[in-house]
Amino acid sequence: MTKSPLEYAQSAQELCVLPDIYSKLTDMLSKDDCSLDALAEVIELEPAIASTLLKMANSAMFQFPREIDSIQRALLLIGLKEVSNLVNAYGVTAAFSEIDPSVADMDKFWEISVDCALICEYLAKEKNVPDTNAIFLSGLFHNLGALAMVHNAPKEIKYCEEYTSDDTPWQRQKETFGFTYADCSAALLKLWQIPYTIIEPIREFNHAPTESVSPAAKLLFVASRLAIINSHPGMYSKKSFIDAQVLDSLDITADDIDSALEHCNVKALELLAAFPIY
Repeated sequence: MTKSPLEYAQSAQELCVLPDIYSKLTDMLSKDDCSLDALAEVIELEPAIASTLLKMANSAMFQFPREIDSIQRALLLIGLKEVSNLVNAYGVTAAFSEIDPSVADMDKFWEISVDCALICEYLAKEKNVPDTNAIFLSGLFHNLGALAMVHNAPKEIKYCEEYTSDDTPWQRQKETFGFTYADCSAALLKLWQIPYTIIEPIREFNHAPTESVSPAAKLLFVASRLAIINSHPGMYSKKSFIDAQVLDSLDITADDIDSALEHCNVKALELLAAFPIY
């Protein structure tokens, strides 16, 4: 009997548990009166988040002239939005840290996910796409369904990852499971009570060419395709792989695409090194 996205997500929820510190930090960050000092005190007790935060603050992404050596200064420099992104990324990725790399190509998985997140963020800012405050995390998490399903369907996931220029990842997923990884991603994130603003574009983006979806979902559709193109040079052409009507609706030009990919390639290695995803 074929499992539904929710059934795969429920199984993953039992195996892949969010760290306790994640719930505490997200609760603090959700409050309007969130204190940087109180936040710093909690982060200092979690070495993985603390070290990542300091690594980010001292990276070329922020280009601060002096070394940042305290969590308080790092929080002031990076800002609450980036800290929220970091906490969400830490919590969700930590839940999948025990996956056997021989079963899933984790390097490729996170390369594509980070590329998608960076492209989303860049184009959202450049094109003033509305309602995209959480689009970076939507891009980062859009394919989590693959990791959620790999415990129960390793052979099927492997087949889906062996796509060629004759088909697409999403076609293989639909052919194999009757749905895409994104459907399972959205189901799992909902079970984890991740904010709806992150989930909604993931739930909708694969329907962008044929249905009325939000601008954020359209943007994620474009970014997810560009991330695949970027990770598999020469396999797909931009013109045939990305629906022209979706691009036009966001006023994204060929030059915008080239600039987004250039931005992604400059920032991706830095982000992969800083984020706790290995």
